[in-house]
Amino acid sequence: MDRLRASGCHYFPPWVTGLWLSLGILALILSGGCRRGVPAVDLTPKTALPRGTISGVVRAPEAMSAVAGRTVEIIDAQSGERRTVRTGANGQFAIELPAGNYRLELPLKDGERLLRRPDVVDLARADLDSHVEFVLSARLARPRGPAYRLDNGLGSPIT
Repeated sequence: MDRLRASGCHYFPPWVTGLWLSLGILALILSGGCRRGVPAVDLTPKTALPRGTISGVVRAPEAMSAVAGRTVEIIDAQSGERRTVRTGANGQFAIELPAGNYRLELPLKDGERLLRRPDVVDLARADLDSHVEFVLSARLARPRGPAYRLDNGLGSPIT
């Protein structure tokens, strides 16, 4: 009698156990087949876009004195995107940008004018570093009185 109990399941007949086992395996297969695939991860190294540095100085013409605390605007010539950078105590600035063409502008204060300004800076793949220079000068004040004009070059003024 002990042998019969150990060999058979006393809860379900063998065909019910086989049916449930078959349905479970079928459910696992179907659920795995409907699942979305796992995205493949690309582990190859990506080539980074080339980046370059625009550095420069803002100075006054007198004895090469630096102008500190000024804001330099960098404008991407293609997209029009604007970035700003401030000059340090020595008048120098630097900014890292992707390769491209950039226009640099320096907002002027009252009484200032630019003696020298950079052209469009081209950060191409071959030339990824660029140094630019802004030279500021104070405008000369015009006299408020009448201006004299010489008619004969001998000094007789005509007003």
